[in-house]
Order: sequence, then structure tokens, then C-alpha cells
Amino acid sequence: MGKRTPNRAFLEASARWRAHLAEFRKAHPNMPLKKAMKEAKKTYKKSKSQPIVLKNTRYSVEIRNRSTRTKPKKARKTKRKNKSNKSKKLFGLF
Repeated sequence: MGKRTPNRAFLEASARWRAHLAEFRKAHPNMPLKKAMKEAKKTYKKSKSQPIVLKNTRYSVEIRNRSTRTKPKKARKTKRKNKSNKSKKLFGLF
């Protein structure tokens, strides 16, 4: 089984990010890479194109922008357990 090759659109998206990061690092030469990546993330604009679909003979993965995702799931409310009448009685006498 050979290695999977990434999709062309996926490679283009990563190339755009690397180009943006390179420009940011030229503007801020004394900044460490880790901090530069965090700061460049704030100014990077992703393209508003169609979702990136990565297909292989076994797998198919779709990468969508965060803004196109549906609302997050609401947490389930837990039901309260009702105490039985037996527990209210003192030692079963009253």
C-alpha cells in the first residue's frame, strides 16, 4: 500500500498560508517562529471557496470553513431522580 497524495486544492491552501507567514516574518524579523505563527493567524484570511474534498480509494474527507458549520449541539439535560416515599420515612416506622 503506497502513500496517499494530497489534493491540489489542499496543497494550494497550505501554500497560501506559508506565503502569508513568510511575509509576516519579513515584517517582524526578531519574532520567534511560534509567536509569529500565532500573530500571523490573526491577520490570515482564508478563501471563501467551496469546501476542499480529499478523495482516495478508501477514504473521502471534506474540509469546510468554520463559518459554514451548523450550530453546535446542545447539551442534554439530565433527569432528576425522584426520591421514593420510602426514603422520607424514618427507619420505615413513620
